[in-house]
Amino acid sequence: MNDDRLDKALEFTTSMMGTRDLNQLIDNILNIIADDFGFEGCDALLLDKEKNEFVMRASKGFPDVDFKLVGRLTKSVESVMHDLDDCESLGRFTCIYRAKEDDDPSGYFSLLHPERAKLPRENPDDWHELDVLYVKFEDEKGRIVGFLQPDGPRNGKIPSGQMITNLEIFATLASIAVANAEIVSELNRNVMIYKTMARTTAAIQDPVDLKETIRRIADSLNTLVPFDEISVYLVDWEKNLLVPVYATGPYANETMADIGPISGLAGVVARSGKVEIVKDSMDDERVEDIPGIDGEEFRQTMMCIPLKSKAGEVEGVLDLYRDESRQFRAAEWEIAEPFATHAAIALENARLREELKSNFESVQKAFEDMKTLDKAKDSLVNTISHELRTPLTTILGYLEMAIHGMYGETSPKLKEKMDTMVTSVNRINSLVGKMLEMSRLQDGSLALDIEPVNLAPLVKEVVRDLDEEINMKKHTLTVLFGGELPVVNADRLRIRDVLFYLVNNAIRYTADGGQITIGADILSGKVHIWIKDTGRGISDSDKQKVFDRFFLADMGLIRDDGRVGIGLYVSREITRKHGGDMWFESSEGAGSTFHFTIPLMRR
Repeated sequence: MNDDRLDKALEFTTSMMGTRDLNQLIDNILNIIADDFGFEGCDALLLDKEKNEFVMRASKGFPDVDFKLVGRLTKSVESVMHDLDDCESLGRFTCIYRAKEDDDPSGYFSLLHPERAKLPRENPDDWHELDVLYVKFEDEKGRIVGFLQPDGPRNGKIPSGQMITNLEIFATLASIAVANAEIVSELNRNVMIYKTMARTTAAIQDPVDLKETIRRIADSLNTLVPFDEISVYLVDWEKNLLVPVYATGPYANETMADIGPISGLAGVVARSGKVEIVKDSMDDERVEDIPGIDGEEFRQTMMCIPLKSKAGEVEGVLDLYRDESRQFRAAEWEIAEPFATHAAIALENARLREELKSNFESVQKAFEDMKTLDKAKDSLVNTISHELRTPLTTILGYLEMAIHGMYGETSPKLKEKMDTMVTSVNRINSLVGKMLEMSRLQDGSLALDIEPVNLAPLVKEVVRDLDEEINMKKHTLTVLFGGELPVVNADRLRIRDVLFYLVNNAIRYTADGGQITIGADILSGKVHIWIKDTGRGISDSDKQKVFDRFFLADMGLIRDDGRVGIGLYVSREITRKHGGDMWFESSEGAGSTFHFTIPLMRR
């Protein structure tokens, strides 16, 4: 694969980071594998965490694949881990199963060229028809969440060297894009659940007959838990009858005519008040035949849900049916049961549904009001910061002129007081600068003065500037690297500010006589700097808020040293604006380690 094709593939993958359609994204990934990496075919499998198995989400290039089965073909996690144990590593995320002479082609789901399955491998680096290549997707904890299986390299060779590197770069970006799409998909699903519930609530307020109301409920439920057929029964406890009130499917008429005793699976659910799932209707003796269709044999999976009143009494039963190949899942159970219960309660009491809707609107309004207040606060901070700049500069100028005797001789005591005032004004000026910097980071107007920078001298410069504070607290500070680190593209002054802030924090939050260590290495194409201390650490309750604006652990808005809790926020945003990131590890009472990365200089 040449550099142009790699650049094209990476550029395309980067552009896909915002793709919301997971299926489209995976299809695009497979197209790139085929068109730009030179493979005839490729499968993509993603982890279904609920079932703990990998599901084939897409397949490209295989002539005999039944695409109706894509999305249903699965491999257990245990099976995949076993397969990977038999593989030879080609890279960090890539490995290959090299086919053996006695391998059975029938054990493969699909082959590109079945006629080659029995041909011997002439050279060790030749691709064999039964070879299996894995390019893994891993999450931030190193767990496998999916993989690609590129097949049939057009050059006939097992990928190696630069090809593996390029594949892994692409796969890393692709896995991030897939993770983003999955998050968006889950969010969209949650939104859809809310919207569906809201539509159902609105629909059952209309003065329509019971059958129409249930039809609307069934249609809404079908968007959340897809089914082929549905039957709804009301329970007449006094007469011991199940009365069908709604049914769909080829035997809807027969179902509607089947008024009978509280028995069968619906009877079990009516009496227990619990959801029941049947994997195969033909193999469960609780499932009764519908009168009038004797002799018919069809296998379905079923989910039977009780419809309960506000008092918790079962007023009806809802049966869902679909082809047995599409088994009902626990997640659908969790959605369907409360949905059905909610629908039953809503039928009984529309007023409560209106109250729920009103509560949601109140929460939404409160959220919008909070956003408005947040914007107003940001605007106020920005305005005040700008307005303070000029008078502070004026005050500082007059003070310095007075100190230097331009208004006449000053006494030593007055000069000492004025020096203190200059220090205070400088501190306020620095704070104003940070506030303006924060404002520019938020609105995207902060400009960076990028140049080649060696971070090693910058670290030593910061340590030298903080030498007095280090000695005052009797700390031992160790730098684990010499005078050179790989050059990065960075705004020297702003990265120096980041280093100064992190090292100063380590000094400040470590008890006298503590240890502070500064180290560096290379991490994913970036210089990685870390500052470790033996200080008091960060509590679990504060960890999620450390990088929030104006957050100061266990303190009010302003401390006695004038800090307002924006240093870490600004520092992280600056590293991110450089293309790096910042994070930390900490245990309360055991110190903290803050990390940040800056991309290496491109040559």
